Amino acid sequence: MRILIIFFLSMICLTFIQCSEDNPTNPPSQSSKGKLVIKSNPQGARIYLMGTDTGKNTPDSLLNLEPDIYDLYLYLQYYDTAYFSVKIVEDLTTTKEITLQDGLPFVNIVLDHVYAFSGDSVKFSWVLNQDVLMDSVIVQRPIDNSPLYVTDKYFYNKELFVWKDQFGNPITYYLPPPDFGPNYYTRVEGFTYEFHFYGQKAHGTMTSFHLYISQDI
Repeated sequence: MRILIIFFLSMICLTFIQCSEDNPTNPPSQSSKGKLVIKSNPQGARIYLMGTDTGKNTPDSLLNLEPDIYDLYLYLQYYDTAYFSVKIVEDLTTTKEITLQDGLPFVNIVLDHVYAFSGDSVKFSWVLNQDVLMDSVIVQRPIDNSPLYVTDKYFYNKELFVWKDQFGNPITYYLPPPDFGPNYYTRVEGFTYEFHFYGQKAHGTMTSFHLYISQDI
């Protein structure tokens, strides 16, 4: 009887061993790749990895990156392209935050003038160097040969003034504006005409501006 018990116990052990060999337990897979999270201020910048368009815009993630150092850049219209490098470490998430810099120049206005009506009147023309949202234009000008000045105020409530037409030609604007009454100011020789332009850039950081320009007539 004892021999039979030992025999059966041996058979059970062999069965468990055989099952263990036929169905081995696979060790959990170990990922050696990393993840990169990219954010930008402002958002919406296109992400380029090693010079290749990823098809993603910030904020977004790049997955399954081999441990290495990667060169990237972000592109967003009206901002400087931001170049940077990131070191990816296996099994870790790396986060990169980039502040984009305004790629547009300072707002500039070129002012000029022409005379009319035998030189008794003057009209001013002005040209922009980029699109702006104009808030107001203030003109301080003499009314006669006395030291008295008059102030003309033109309010636009952030109206869009584009600097080029559809053919790429600069657009010329005028003071006084054609829609605000007389087309010319009275010309007073030997005095300074002063102009204040208030508004903000129409694109990029949309920075506010105040330009002061004067012309002697």
